[in-house]
Amino acid sequence: MADIMTPISFSRLLHWITEEFENHNSIFGIPENKFFNTNSSNSFSVFDEKCATPIGPAAGPHTQLAQNIIAAYLTGARFFELKTVQILDTLEIEKPCIDAEDEAYNTEWSTEFTVSKAYDEYLKAWVLLHYIQHLVFKNSNRDFIFNMSVGYDLKGIKSKKIDSFIEQLKDAKKNDRFLEYLNQLPGEISKNISPGISSSLTLSTMHGCPPEEIEAICSYIITEKKLNTFVKLNPTLLGYEKVKNILYNSGYDYIELSHDSFLHDLQFNDAVAMIKRLQNLATAHGTKFGVKLSNTLGVKNTKNALPGDEMYMSGRPLFPLTINLASKLTNELGEKLNISYSGGATFFNVSEILSCGIKPITLATDLLKPGGYYRFNQLAELSKLKEIPEKINVKKLISLAKNSLINPLYSKDTRETSNTKIKENLPLFDCYIAPCIVNCPIHQDIPQYIHLIEEERYKEAYELIITKNPLPFITGYICDHPCMLKCTRWDYDEPVLIRELKRVAAENGKIPLTHQHTPVSAFKKEGLNPLTHSRCETGMFHLKKAKPGECRGGLIKVAVIGAGPCGLSAAYFLAKSGLDVTVFDKNKKPGGTVQNIIPDFRLPQSAIDNDIQLITSAGVKFELGISPPFLKGGGGFFLNNENFKYIVLAIGTGKSIGLKLDGDNKNIIGAIDFLKQIKENNQNFNTGENVVIVGGGNSAMDAARAAVRTKGVKNVSIIYRRTEKQMPADREELNAAKKDGVVFKELLQPISIDKNCRLKCQVMKLGEPDSSGRKRPVPVENKFVT
Repeated sequence: MADIMTPISFSRLLHWITEEFENHNSIFGIPENKFFNTNSSNSFSVFDEKCATPIGPAAGPHTQLAQNIIAAYLTGARFFELKTVQILDTLEIEKPCIDAEDEAYNTEWSTEFTVSKAYDEYLKAWVLLHYIQHLVFKNSNRDFIFNMSVGYDLKGIKSKKIDSFIEQLKDAKKNDRFLEYLNQLPGEISKNISPGISSSLTLSTMHGCPPEEIEAICSYIITEKKLNTFVKLNPTLLGYEKVKNILYNSGYDYIELSHDSFLHDLQFNDAVAMIKRLQNLATAHGTKFGVKLSNTLGVKNTKNALPGDEMYMSGRPLFPLTINLASKLTNELGEKLNISYSGGATFFNVSEILSCGIKPITLATDLLKPGGYYRFNQLAELSKLKEIPEKINVKKLISLAKNSLINPLYSKDTRETSNTKIKENLPLFDCYIAPCIVNCPIHQDIPQYIHLIEEERYKEAYELIITKNPLPFITGYICDHPCMLKCTRWDYDEPVLIRELKRVAAENGKIPLTHQHTPVSAFKKEGLNPLTHSRCETGMFHLKKAKPGECRGGLIKVAVIGAGPCGLSAAYFLAKSGLDVTVFDKNKKPGGTVQNIIPDFRLPQSAIDNDIQLITSAGVKFELGISPPFLKGGGGFFLNNENFKYIVLAIGTGKSIGLKLDGDNKNIIGAIDFLKQIKENNQNFNTGENVVIVGGGNSAMDAARAAVRTKGVKNVSIIYRRTEKQMPADREELNAAKKDGVVFKELLQPISIDKNCRLKCQVMKLGEPDSSGRKRPVPVENKFVT
C-alpha cells in the first residue's frame, strides 16, 4: 500500500456521489437512513455564522480528505475544523502515529498533504456539500461552517504559502479551480455557492510555544487577516500538581508527566492576561476572539507502541482536565468568553457541555473508535436541546467540572479491562469482525442471536446458542462475559448486556422447568421489544435424541467422569454425535461447582435444572453418588460393571489455595470448602460474628457475600495484600460485595492468628511491577495491625 494518500479528483467524487445515491440510496457506503437531515429551524451561532448543529470533527484525520468531510456531514456534523496546515508540509512521519484504545495517544503533528493539496480537498468538500444539500436534502441554504486551522509559528504563518492558503479560504475566487468545480455541477446549484469558504481560524501552536509568540500570531490574524479567532490552549494551564492529582484520582496513575512541559508551556495568569488583551483587540478590529479547549496533553512515551520519547494524550481522561480548565478560565474571564470545545467530548457529556453555553464541540479521538462517523448521528440528536445559552452559564460549568472529578464515567476502573481491540490480525480488505465473538472462549454467534432476540424469535436464538453452549441458563447467570468487555457499544453509550440477553433467549425460547422470567425492561435501551411470557410456545423444546450406534463401527460407549460444566458439555456434544454417553459423579446431583458451591443468590437452582434437562434430552445418562474405579482391559475401560470404549476425565480443580499462618489455624477454612458447607447447611453454618476473607478474586467475593447472608454474622471483611484496584475479581462482583456491606481492607498481609482468633497483618506498600505487570506488594518495616 502507498504510504502517502492520493486525492480523488472532483469529477470522480461528483460522479461517485451522484451514481451511488441514485442507484443505491447511499453515499460512500453510508445508507440514506443514516443521513442526518437537519431542520431549517435549528440554528446555532458560532462567531455570527449559522450552522444546523454545533457538532463536527476536530482538525485531524477526519477533516483531511474531501470524502472525510462529506461522510461527517451526512451523519450529522455541521461545524468543520479543517486539518491544520503549516509551512513544513513534506515531512516524513514515523508510523504508526496514533494509538487509540481507551484513551488515545498520537505523535503526529503535520499533514499528509502539501498546503496546496490540502486546500484543494477543502475546496472540493465545500462545493460538494452544497451539491449534496441540493441532491439529498433539497435545501439551498448553507447549514454548515468551515473553520480553517493553521500553525505553528508566526514566521511560517506569514509565509507566502500559508498566507495564500488563508486568503483563498477567505475568498475562493482567488483560486482558479473554484470556478472549474462550479462549472461541473448540474443545473443552477452553483449560483448559491459563496466563494467565502471560511471567516474563522483556529490557531494551533506547538507544546512549549512562548507566550509572546502565541499572542503575536493571534494579533496578526485579528488585525491583518481580519478573522474571528480561536487559540488552542493546553491542559498544562491547570498546573502540574492539579493535572497529576486528577489523573491519579481517576485511576490513570500510570500516565507519566514531565515537569518541564508544564514549566515551558503558557502559564495560567499569563494566559488570562493575554486573553483579555486579545478580546479587546478583536473588538477594536470588528472581529471576535475565543479559546479552543483543549489541546492534547504531552506525556512520557512509556507504552513504546509509538515512536519518540513523548506522545500526546487525548480521549476520556482529558475531559476532567479540559472541563476544569474551562471552569477556571470562565471564573476569571466571565460569561462572555467564547469557547470551542474538544477535550474528551463524547456522547456521555455533549449535552452537558452545550447546556453550559459552550459551542462548537469538535471530536477526533471518539471518531477513531468503532462506529466512526456514525457517532455524529447520536451527537447531532443530542444537540437538539431546547435552548443553548448564548453566554457561558458559569455556575453550571463549575458544577459540571466538579462532577467530572468524581463521575465514574471518567474513571479508569469503569473500563479497565474493556478494551475493544483484539489481538488477531485482520484480513487487509475484510476488517469487519465482531470482537465479542473473538473474545468469547467458545466463539458464540453473539450478534446473530441478539438479532433474533430483537425480532422476538426466541426459539431460534435458543437453538443457535445451544449449537455451541449447552448451558445457556447457567451461563446466562454466571458467565464472566469476556464478550461484553470487547463490546463496541462501550464507545457509543453502554455495552450490550450479552450475558443477560442469553438468559432472555433461554427463558423465552424453551419453557423452563421453573418459569421465572427475567425482567427485560433494562434491555429496551438496546432497541429490543418487551419480552412477554405469552410468546413462549406450549411444550418443551427437545433436541432429537441421539441414537446409540449411529457412528461408524457400531455401538460406541463413552464414560464421562465428572458432572461439572466441562463434563456436562462434553457429554452433550458426544451424545449429539451419536455416542452412548454416561456421566459419573461422586455428588448426588449433577452440576459440579455450579451445583455445590456457587451460592443460590448468584445462580438459582431452576437454571441448573433447565440445562441438565437439555443435556438429558440429548440422550445423556447419569450415574450419581458414586466414584467408580476404572480398569483397562478388553479393548476399553470397565466402570461400574460396564465396558466403555473411551473415558473423558472432567474432574475439575475444585480446591482452595491453602492459607497457613503462625499460630492456631483451626478456624481457617478454604473459600471453596466454606461455600460448599454454606450451601449444604442452607446458610446455617456457624461462623461467629466476624468473618475475614483473605484474597481478591471472584471466589473471595462469593465467600464474602455468602458470609454476609449467614445467620449470626455481623461483620465481613476482605483483606488483600495489594490495592483494591489490583484485585483480580470482576468489577461487578467486587461492587456487589460492597453493596452487600463487605468492608475492604487493602495493603494488608495476614501473618499470624492467635487462639482468640485475632488476626495480625503486616502492612504493605506497592513496589516495582512484577511479571504480571502489577506493582509488587512489599512489607512496610515494623508496621503491623491486629
